[in-house]
Amino acid sequence: MHRFGIQTKITLPFVLLFTVIIFVIPIVTISLFDRKYDEQFSLETREWLEAIVRTNYIYEPEKVKRAYRAEVVVFGQDGTINSSTITDQTNQALPHLATNLKFHQIQKRLKDESGDEFILKNVTVADKPYKVIYYLQPYGRLYCLMRPIDKIAEAKRQAISLMIGVAGSGALLVIFISYLIGKNLSSPISNLVAFTNRVAGGNLDIQCEVTTQDEIGNLTAAFNQMTVDLRNSRDELIQVERLATAGKMAASFAHEIRNPLSSMRMLTQMLRKPSLTEAKRHQSQQYILEEIERIDLIVKGLMDFSKPEELKLEKYDLQRVLREIASLMEANLQHHKISLIESYDSAVGPVLFDYDKIKQVIINLLLNAMAAQPSDGEIEISTEKNGDQVCMCVSDNGTGIPPSDLERVFEPFFTTKLEGTGLGLANSKRIIDQHGGEMRIESILGQGTKVTIEIPIKANASQA
Repeated sequence: MHRFGIQTKITLPFVLLFTVIIFVIPIVTISLFDRKYDEQFSLETREWLEAIVRTNYIYEPEKVKRAYRAEVVVFGQDGTINSSTITDQTNQALPHLATNLKFHQIQKRLKDESGDEFILKNVTVADKPYKVIYYLQPYGRLYCLMRPIDKIAEAKRQAISLMIGVAGSGALLVIFISYLIGKNLSSPISNLVAFTNRVAGGNLDIQCEVTTQDEIGNLTAAFNQMTVDLRNSRDELIQVERLATAGKMAASFAHEIRNPLSSMRMLTQMLRKPSLTEAKRHQSQQYILEEIERIDLIVKGLMDFSKPEELKLEKYDLQRVLREIASLMEANLQHHKISLIESYDSAVGPVLFDYDKIKQVIINLLLNAMAAQPSDGEIEISTEKNGDQVCMCVSDNGTGIPPSDLERVFEPFFTTKLEGTGLGLANSKRIIDQHGGEMRIESILGQGTKVTIEIPIKANASQA
């Protein structure tokens, strides 16, 4: 359904209403005046003819012409012209007078009709309009008194032209005034709509200028106040969320490093025993170094998660990159006796992404799939073009993820592996989000897990 703006809704009815009033009323007035004048003119012409008949001027056409400034044409019974006062300038009309004056039709009507002995008609002779009154004389002769009405017709045309000019000027004036009124009302509303759209888009740091002191101005001020309230509420929520996230991550971080610290404490206490053999001492020191590396890995993962690096976007052949990763993981896969099935869509051309980041994501997914796989398992990696997106899937036929854990797999420090940090999938999802993409996990317990990644083929990335 077509939607009209407020300015159109205001302007259009005014224009239509005033156009109808300005054009219709003058036309109706002229038509009524013309009709009334024609009736009066016809009555006067009839009175003239009655006076001509009564004074026997009917037999003296030239005197009638001089007295009444009208033309007289008298037809014989057979339609021939017995007499005519039409001047030489209009002689070209004489051969057609009987036709122009509708001689046969009028003669028949006057002979057949009883009652009124006069008939009035508007006719045109030699491009000049006349009001003609017909009178049937003895012996079938037809007397025609022709009063010119060209000046009346010209006056009517001038009046109509004047009325149209005035009406047109009035309509333009109405359009202009309606436009100004509509613009005065719609402009602040349009500004308010644009402002609300920007607020709806998340920009709460702006204020709409109040340009009127009416209801629209009050509404704008109310929107400004609402924006301020929303901004304050948003800042409070962000602060609360940050504190909650910081507390949760601190608790998770403390939990993760507690185990290696406990191991290091016990190993250090063992090193203080004089009876400890050199071999045991060396082994304890090695364990302490491994636990330190584990803490370093946890801290590094946390730093990567909290301060992500900017993407270095370039166009790469995704199929070639995935084959390189598969080749890199080949020895590890063979060691665990796991088969890797590769299925790549040839329709996928160059894709814009950060090589190191996407490589990190795919390797992490393959390691997770290997950890969930028994010997002789299978992992499949595939690509598919989906419109302006490229879809990558890593699936396995391993143990799967319980439904209760599936909702938490992207949470920092959440892991079901004994030696995991719980930051791998969280970092992977953040990287895909930076690329403007989406990461999804589907899993059926006891059947396997499928991780789907979609990223735009062209640039659509966030550096945040």
